[in-house]
Amino acid sequence: MGSSIPFANNWAYLETELTWLERLLLVAVAQQRKNLKSVTRVAKTSSDRATSDWWQGLVAIKNRAYDDVAPQSSGQAGGQSTGRPSLGYQKTLDKRILLSRAKKIALGLPTMQSVLGLSLFEKKLVLMVLAPEVQVRYGKLYHYLQTGTHCMAGALPTVELALRVLCRNEAERRRARVLLTGPKSLLQRQVLRCVEGAPTLLGSQLQLSPEWVDYLLAENPDPVWPARLMVADRFARGCRERITWQELVLADGLKQQLQTMVAQPQWRLLLVGDPGVEKEKVAIALATHLQHPLKILDLAQIPSQDWPACLSELTQADYPVVLINAAHHWLGRASAIDRAGLQHWLTQSSAQIIFSVSHRHLVRRHWRQQLTAIDIPMPDAELRLQLWRQTFPDGVKSMGKVRWSALAQGISLSNSQIMEIGRQAGMLARDEAITIDHLQQALAQQGQDWKLR
Repeated sequence: MGSSIPFANNWAYLETELTWLERLLLVAVAQQRKNLKSVTRVAKTSSDRATSDWWQGLVAIKNRAYDDVAPQSSGQAGGQSTGRPSLGYQKTLDKRILLSRAKKIALGLPTMQSVLGLSLFEKKLVLMVLAPEVQVRYGKLYHYLQTGTHCMAGALPTVELALRVLCRNEAERRRARVLLTGPKSLLQRQVLRCVEGAPTLLGSQLQLSPEWVDYLLAENPDPVWPARLMVADRFARGCRERITWQELVLADGLKQQLQTMVAQPQWRLLLVGDPGVEKEKVAIALATHLQHPLKILDLAQIPSQDWPACLSELTQADYPVVLINAAHHWLGRASAIDRAGLQHWLTQSSAQIIFSVSHRHLVRRHWRQQLTAIDIPMPDAELRLQLWRQTFPDGVKSMGKVRWSALAQGISLSNSQIMEIGRQAGMLARDEAITIDHLQQALAQQGQDWKLR
């Protein structure tokens, strides 16, 4: 890799980095095979093999697993470079990156690292998660390293695998884990997300958000795009929750209306409904369907003197999906926001924009004419029954179908009220199974006089 040659484009840079990653993974695969061979030689029964992960700490086996020591290439003893990025590799890479910048050649991952202030581990982690989007063989290597078996479809890397492959010792792994759980981590910023289903962070598979995949794989990525995307974090909060259409408790007709709307290339939505009907969950379901992160602004929590700065930063950030709660502060008759600036953002932004208000009359006709308004009503008895079942997935002791139906029909509650009752019942039960008495007490705490017996 010539240190005095700039990269021709972003893909030339990626090929260099992916070549390094592939070497590292192949070393890991070779060492894992040696380890499996050692286990097979020592293990006497199938149960010995099944429990080898813990008894290896008690039995001395040569050529131990690669996660116990820094990965080394076969040529290290001869003075050649290691499988992990040596100082010479990193310095050469940095020099080529600087030469590329001097020639106005945009490189996605280095720009991302600079704008987001990523550590070397975080930068390598992004590369590792990005790799299966380039070639399936990386996913195949991840699957083998995680299971010891082959799979044609491959797999995404887990947090545990990333820590083993990218860190040289236990101290580095501890520091890297802290980077993954901190307030400004890649997970909190929604650059990375954990695929649902894993019981622990270590077992979670990591996936790169679609907009970052597109950016990092562009031949000539926009050098100012990462800054625009991240700049509005002062006002917007990221939403990590994901809700599928099946999980969204809403009338079938409304779901169909939303699904029809979201199929359009660009839309501007006005959600109307009383507090407690969980309009935010509708926005989360829309973002989940689009496979985009959701940014949420609550204008009731932002001082009016900051609204111009908020709108300016929204315009620069260009989020994929934005939900603006308490939108009457901007869309109402007495709004102090710059109307021309708001109109420019609404018209020119490539984002999918969702406004949320409690009543239609709070929004000026000028804005209503530009938005698709959808009313989210209070749930009826049938939807309340779905909400109760969703809130108590493991059931409640002594609550049968008849009592659940009677509860759903007898008390008119909002989505958020049912969720709060579920939370309080769980707190009352602590580590025990939730009983009808816990539910009765939680209802009473919410001012609901309902005899379940």
